[in-house]
Amino acid sequence: MFPRKWLNLLFIVSLQKQSNSILISKNRGKITWVKREELFKEARKRFVDAEIVLDVGCGIRPQNFVKPKVQICFEPFRQYVDFLQEKVNGKSDRIYVIFQGNWDDAVKKLAPKSVDTVMLIDVVEHLKKADGRRLLKATEKITRRQIIIFTPLGFVPQEHPDGKDAWGLGGGAWQKHLSGWDPKKDFDRDWEIVGCKQFHFKNNRGETLDKPWGAFFAIKTFDSSLSRDKIFSLFTYTSDLSGRLTKKLKYFARIILDKGHLFYFVGKVLKKNKL
Repeated sequence: MFPRKWLNLLFIVSLQKQSNSILISKNRGKITWVKREELFKEARKRFVDAEIVLDVGCGIRPQNFVKPKVQICFEPFRQYVDFLQEKVNGKSDRIYVIFQGNWDDAVKKLAPKSVDTVMLIDVVEHLKKADGRRLLKATEKITRRQIIIFTPLGFVPQEHPDGKDAWGLGGGAWQKHLSGWDPKKDFDRDWEIVGCKQFHFKNNRGETLDKPWGAFFAIKTFDSSLSRDKIFSLFTYTSDLSGRLTKKLKYFARIILDKGHLFYFVGKVLKKNKL
């Protein structure tokens, strides 16, 4: 029979192992439209802290919305990789790990639940819609906390016939847009949208547009919280392993969980058993 303190530790470990698969976000399914100057600020409010960030297709500009301890960059174009390595050389605010590879390579090579946040800044529009959807689903398997997408609102044509990109480098072929994404049609209620309907006033050649193009963030959050029933189920399971779950303890657990305070409950357990 297990000592009570080990029983409670087993319960907490069970919570930790299960928590990453439970999707919770108080704003999920919500679409918020803001002015251009407010877009990044409003989106940042939804971003959670992350220790490890996967930055897919970052080109020569690695993401700076979230400041992790480790930033893993996957970039398929060799010239961008070389430029990126020079750019981050000597920086000490985080550790950069740079790979030459595309989004598909990233989801295949990284282990399940190995990164906190996946950043897809100006990426999905460069893929066909079917490929983008397939990779988004695969990305969930490697993500612990959030998937963050930034993309134009609808299809925005973009080509570089001369092969030169907006930075004067040779990545023009990589900058072509192959799809357009819609907040309502392409993202279900598990995603929160923060967008601006007039964001891009110039095209990729620097020409002023007759009508501005919009842009939006799509944010999917995997929280560490668990549902009340899931927590109670785990509590009952781990307690039953030792055969020491009393009716009184079950009642106590249900009262605390009904209040929805997981951490308060866990704290009570630890305090009660002097852990």
